[in-house]
Amino acid sequence: MEKQQNLNNKLLGAGRSGQVFLVKNQEEQIARKIFYSDTIASIIHYFFFGAPNPYVWNEDAIKCAFYRRRIMSALVKFWFNDKLKIAEAKGTDWNQEFKAYQMDTEFIEGRHVALRQPCNQDRIRELSVLINDIMKPLQKKLIEAGFDGLVWQAGKGTPTALNNFLLTASDSGQALFVWIDLESGVPALFPLNPLALLSFYIPTSFKYRRALFDDVDNVKLKQYVNHNYLHLQDNLGSKQYYEILDDIDQLNFYQEKWKKLRRIDCSIQYQLKKGFINEHQARWFLNHPFFWYQRELSRLLRKAFQKILIELPIAIVHKIITINYLQFFQRFWKFISSPRYRLQMARNYIAKRIAYWQDRKQLTPEETEILLQSLKREESSAYLNDFSVHVGIKVFIKTSEYILVPLLYMVGLIDEFIFITWLIIGGPIYRQVYTIFRMIQAVVNKQEIPWVAFLVGLLPTVGTLAYPCQIIYSSSGKNKKIAQFIIYDFFTKIGEKIPAWGGEDTQTEHFFNRIGAGIARIRVQRN
Repeated sequence: MEKQQNLNNKLLGAGRSGQVFLVKNQEEQIARKIFYSDTIASIIHYFFFGAPNPYVWNEDAIKCAFYRRRIMSALVKFWFNDKLKIAEAKGTDWNQEFKAYQMDTEFIEGRHVALRQPCNQDRIRELSVLINDIMKPLQKKLIEAGFDGLVWQAGKGTPTALNNFLLTASDSGQALFVWIDLESGVPALFPLNPLALLSFYIPTSFKYRRALFDDVDNVKLKQYVNHNYLHLQDNLGSKQYYEILDDIDQLNFYQEKWKKLRRIDCSIQYQLKKGFINEHQARWFLNHPFFWYQRELSRLLRKAFQKILIELPIAIVHKIITINYLQFFQRFWKFISSPRYRLQMARNYIAKRIAYWQDRKQLTPEETEILLQSLKREESSAYLNDFSVHVGIKVFIKTSEYILVPLLYMVGLIDEFIFITWLIIGGPIYRQVYTIFRMIQAVVNKQEIPWVAFLVGLLPTVGTLAYPCQIIYSSSGKNKKIAQFIIYDFFTKIGEKIPAWGGEDTQTEHFFNRIGAGIARIRVQRN
């Protein structure tokens, strides 16, 4: 989404369904979610429903989201007591600036579950507690109560739902998880776990006769509430029990209006709500659907043509001509000729990554200070200097892979075999030329031979970690922290960059973070 709030509101985060801002008023702080649909999500929604995410433009859909939160807030309290709560909905409205619906919810001051890193050991169980004690039981409860569509946001078969939960403290000071995002960004047909797709999502989509998207079986839900009325009244009180029943009726009313829309209704209503057509045009196109689909096809083709054949080449040319080549070559020469400059580059890079982890609340201020102090102690490390050389080599390798090698292939100077071989082993070869030179230096000067760096450097992609692994192997315990952090950060970034199922605070990111944790502990007990 290109727009930003004109108000002095802090952007808390963004996902596939909307941006969330912190809005401060005289009474309280609220989290305002303004709905939108990114490019990939819009394409998926167009394929299944004929329009982008309905929370953006459909008033009935946003009303469903509001009443679902109200119902879920009560039921989650009934199911989990003080272990889990819902970020309660405060209200919904149309945002004229963004031309999209928004929902105000309770603001939660919390953080996502902790990643593994060199300084924390007491927080590493948070992930297991969230998955096994909260998310999996929640999925079963949701299915039992008829909230079939919400199990997607609760993480059934998909790793991206992990960041829908924050960890905070209850009034009693105990750990409390808060479910902050209950609204999906895409239909629930793209889990990472194929068993979940085949055993639940596809059969449930057939049940509703449409792609599953936050659907609720309101008949089943009402039966569940009526069946448990004694327990609900004992736990929540009679007043809230009857409020749940009223909210179910409201949810059923708005969901029926929303879900009965035809594909062409969705498409036309979206364009009308966004101001792309007027009321008269909307009525005419509803009576002439052929012309509407002809118009949509022409619009999509024009947009694709403009993006691919006009905007993309212009952006590439602009990038090329705006590069400061003099500055680039000056820095390149300093990188080659000055060990001090290389070391400073490495230290700046690591310090920047430490700050990034702290901004995400994955490092406390105390842990940040420990790492920064460790970084200062490492400023004279030859191995840290070597790491900066490998990082610089990686930049050169990527440039050759994306520009030089394809160019040589296109002009016929290399064949397919050399082209593919270069892409596969180019990185290890360049790294190993440098490492062999350093090994020869070590032999001549009777220093430690960096054989760990040599072995790790043979590996594609992860070979950049050759010298951090060497530092871990060679150094005392205190000097390992920066090298360990580099390895944690490297693998965590892989999980963060994986498309669709990756990203910050997902189970994918945590999976790769655990791989980094295993490697970072190499010979950790050696000293």
